[in-house]
Amino acid sequence: MGKTKSKIMFFTGDLSSCGGTQRVLSVIANGLSRRGYPVLIVSLCGQEHSFFKLEEKITIYWARQERNAAGIKGSFCYLAAVLKKERPRFLVDVDTVLGCYSFFLKRLRPEIYWVSWEHFTFCHPFKKNRLLRKLVRRLVVRYADHLVVLTEADKKSYEKKLRPRCLVTRIYNPVSCKDLSLKYRKKPVIFAAGRLVEEKGFDLLIRSWKLLEQRYPQWSVVIAGDGKDRRRLEKMAKAAKLRRLRFTGIVTDIEKYYETAAFFVLPSRYEGFGMTLAEAMSYSSPAVSYACPEGPKEIVADGENGFLVPQGNIKEFARKMGTLMKDDRLRIRMGKKAREDVRRFETELILNEWEKIFAVGSLLHKDMRKKD
Repeated sequence: MGKTKSKIMFFTGDLSSCGGTQRVLSVIANGLSRRGYPVLIVSLCGQEHSFFKLEEKITIYWARQERNAAGIKGSFCYLAAVLKKERPRFLVDVDTVLGCYSFFLKRLRPEIYWVSWEHFTFCHPFKKNRLLRKLVRRLVVRYADHLVVLTEADKKSYEKKLRPRCLVTRIYNPVSCKDLSLKYRKKPVIFAAGRLVEEKGFDLLIRSWKLLEQRYPQWSVVIAGDGKDRRRLEKMAKAAKLRRLRFTGIVTDIEKYYETAAFFVLPSRYEGFGMTLAEAMSYSSPAVSYACPEGPKEIVADGENGFLVPQGNIKEFARKMGTLMKDDRLRIRMGKKAREDVRRFETELILNEWEKIFAVGSLLHKDMRKKD
């Protein structure tokens, strides 16, 4: 008989959302469940249906629909009731801003090992709840048991600027590296994907593509995703008279785009990690990316598996795109290197990193029980 593994409770904002945070959560939760951990997820908001498929063994709680009272107090009482019922060993809030709940839950049940999982870069310019996030981050580094960040750069920023009392661990987002055929059936398509919001920089991509479209009539740009800026971006592309740049909206078969696109572009102003970037590279696609303060610089090796461009340099971004567009051999060589390099983000390796955190928490729990 194997040793019984401790129960893990993930706490997220909206499990029904199609965002990258929810996608990563589903991968990690599913993986841990398959490894024998009892897993439950509490969604603060949402429509009682997870956008991403979850293992049947995972229990889901929908706070907004099931709580007895509205507002923050009602949500906290609901969370406390779930904790009392399920008695998880680990509490993982998926976004440090949720630490404003976790702080009180930890005081209510001090035996819980509290892990706060940050999905934004340390220097992200939040437009909403900026002060709240700043305050909660300080709360987390002081009172949480463990903080998980997405990059080495973020880890250094937290350690230097906030001097955390908790443990801080960098765990990259997972990428599924499937055994693909090395037949390069790529089309003259440049692919990009993400939320259509300012931080993702698709306006910068439109401006770069405007410098190239007439020079490369066989090439086109496809942008997958949706967001509040979609209409503005479509108007911008139309005003620029771009005929071979199209928006697909949200796609459920993004792997087909990864497989067929000649290369991937990431025009973001800020990135926590660069999930779509790493995923595209796992399909042997080289990449052109802006050198965001955090994220892409830990994925793209400039000149080896893609190109890193100084932040906001539209002409240089276009020049690097042109370099890949006109050189088939370079694309294939960089694509092979890209696929090799992102294997370090393979899902099973990332799950091993999470298990190390739970092992630390279990040891500390044993020490606490001995002292008692």
